[in-house]
Amino acid sequence: MKKIFVLALMLSFPFASYASDVFNPEREALVLRVELNRLGSSGDPFEREALLRKIIDRAPGTEEGEAAYWDLADLYLDGFPEEMRQEAQEMLELCLRAYPDSRRSLLVKCRLVDLYDEKDSRRAELVKQLQDDKTLPSMLRASLK
Repeated sequence: MKKIFVLALMLSFPFASYASDVFNPEREALVLRVELNRLGSSGDPFEREALLRKIIDRAPGTEEGEAAYWDLADLYLDGFPEEMRQEAQEMLELCLRAYPDSRRSLLVKCRLVDLYDEKDSRRAELVKQLQDDKTLPSMLRASLK
């Protein structure tokens, strides 16, 4: 009797196991990434921006979600007719908050140092963090001012 009930349940909901795959954030991010790659770097920057934001929103905590912040900052710096420096800074700051212990955080901090004005207090704070980080090569730490 129990086997018949389970079989009847499976037949009435054939999509149940498929649904768990459909809503997988990593899989959805990869599908969006394929669509983004289809557009290419010369594609409409507004469409590319929308796809990257979808990845960020739909795949938090994933490698693709983290990479989308970086890619969006790149897009703001190089993909639009005019550089959108402040938006790029905001995306990288959001990346640091969302992924504070990421292996990419040192790279994000270095990029932020480059984007902030020399007199900006946030830049000074990031430089201090990088200089104190012993995992960063000493030559690179010494080059930070």
